[in-house]
Amino acid sequence: METQSETWAIVEMMGHLTLAGRVTKPGEYGGLWQIDIPDGGTFHTEFFSSQSVYRIRIVSEEIARAYVSKNEIIEYDAPIVTREEHQAALARATYMVDRLQGQIAELQRRLTAVNALPAAVPPEMDEWDVMLDDETEGEEPWG
Repeated sequence: METQSETWAIVEMMGHLTLAGRVTKPGEYGGLWQIDIPDGGTFHTEFFSSQSVYRIRIVSEEIARAYVSKNEIIEYDAPIVTREEHQAALARATYMVDRLQGQIAELQRRLTAVNALPAAVPPEMDEWDVMLDDETEGEEPWG
């Protein structure tokens, strides 16, 4: 059974910050709440005021620990990209898009050309009938 000093919760704060851990009611630190957030085998502690709380959900220790492990803050340490680097990357991407659009257009042209080829000669006609029809298309050959 959890005692009051062992209450585990997910605390949602104004400003869209959510903390999960072992919560201690306000008291010795000027009315500030204390939350001990699991960090591996240890804890790190944060304090917050009652006015900053949007919602407190009382949960089991297992749920609070699972919440912390799935919602860890990942440090972002990427170098800053200069305008020139950004513009060069954009130019490369534009070139690739143009190249791919050209390839698509060529494939569409080829497919259209294949579909425009005459159908196979029916068995009742021979090659000479087909050639004669092509030469005299739209006019009577004997008339």
